[in-house]
Amino acid sequence: MKEKIKLLILIIIAVVLVGLIGVVVYNGVNSIQDTSANPVATFELQDYGTIKMELYPEYAPNTVTNFIALIEAGYYNDKIIYGKDDICLYMARNPEEENKGPMISLLDNSIEAGSDQDYAYEIKGEFIANGFEQNTLRHEKGIVSLNRSDYSTYGLTEEGYNSGSAQFSVMMQDSANLNGVYCAFGKITEGFDVLEKIYQEVKVAQAEEGEENNGGIQEFETKPVIKNASVERYGVDYGKPETQEAFDFQAYMNELYSQYY
Repeated sequence: MKEKIKLLILIIIAVVLVGLIGVVVYNGVNSIQDTSANPVATFELQDYGTIKMELYPEYAPNTVTNFIALIEAGYYNDKIIYGKDDICLYMARNPEEENKGPMISLLDNSIEAGSDQDYAYEIKGEFIANGFEQNTLRHEKGIVSLNRSDYSTYGLTEEGYNSGSAQFSVMMQDSANLNGVYCAFGKITEGFDVLEKIYQEVKVAQAEEGEENNGGIQEFETKPVIKNASVERYGVDYGKPETQEAFDFQAYMNELYSQYY
């Protein structure tokens, strides 16, 4: 009788051990799967719905790192979707100051916001025309691409290539002419219908007489708001982005004009 009890106890212990090993293996496999997954950003658009975008660090590593850092710093909360053109929806502008970008203090806790050491920053453009060969993402419908300035008419091509920081566009249709000259870094995976509704239905503001069109962008009369942004990194630490102080185009032009007047 005692032998049977001992055998039963051993069987129970063996079953429990097998179960525990199974749980450990299952969790380990899931952990490996999670850390190999691309990060996913979620943007909640006030009065419209939610969009999700998969980010592609294998194509644009520093751009994705910067995007994640800004989301986690709360930068995109309460920014606006400000307009559209024939191919893009333009997102994440500061509602008070049109061209104000993020400050380095958002990424570096050792720098006090608004101090003399604080400054607007930009990142290098990760696309083929700028010597970054690994970004072969094509600007197809649903692709997320980093906005930048174009100073090429002033002979400042490099400054324009490296002028992106936070504002981005979503491709509402394919546009091959942007391939290799703008940094594509993600794709909308959920909620594209939300963006189509905004693109098709939000009223465009009427330009005042004599007012120039801002590079073909039609600004919305009532601009939708990004209420909240978050990101799932699946356990991966992407660190801090490589940055540089933003090129001050207005100061450059003032200095240029001062040579003649």
